[in-house]
Amino acid sequence: MNFPTEGTLDVFRITPDFGDRYKGLLVEALPLMRWEIDSSAHPLPDTLLAEWHGNPGGTASDYPSGHTAAPVLSRKLADETRAAFQPFGTYIPVHVPNGGPVDFCAYIPDVVADCVDHEASSAPAATGEIERAVFVSNRIPCDAPCFRLTDNKTFVYWNGWAARLIQSLAGPDNVDLRLAWSADPTTEPYPRPMGF
Repeated sequence: MNFPTEGTLDVFRITPDFGDRYKGLLVEALPLMRWEIDSSAHPLPDTLLAEWHGNPGGTASDYPSGHTAAPVLSRKLADETRAAFQPFGTYIPVHVPNGGPVDFCAYIPDVVADCVDHEASSAPAATGEIERAVFVSNRIPCDAPCFRLTDNKTFVYWNGWAARLIQSLAGPDNVDLRLAWSADPTTEPYPRPMGF
């Protein structure tokens, strides 16, 4: 399957829809974040643990977690994106104790890019969050679905083509796209797209 990587260059954070019916996963991401910060000292975990939260009567989204370091996909979403995403990252199972079969996995991008315009961007907070990120267009790894930054490796940024693909597969009512940056100067980024 061919995925479009042309058009307006923009970067997003993807979150589930946090409405009243939201039922999602809280991911225990510390082992993953250690690897993201220093892969030479910490191995990539074989699996991640998570627990349900939100409305117990709700239906889990195909994109059930808003964790900035650990994008979680349903098995269906993973299967439908694997051809385009796997060359740039790793899928690892997400295990929910007493939660039945493993129906979710985390997609962990290997791509780390030095593409932030530091003079135009706000300085990273102590957590690594950049409140307002400005990117250098020709340094964004556009073929990759998502990437992490050299200065904050525990925050995953999604290229527009991949974010829209996930939203179209999961359903627009289940996935929110928070615009972090766009090459189109008429667009307004989401305030604190990587914040909570």
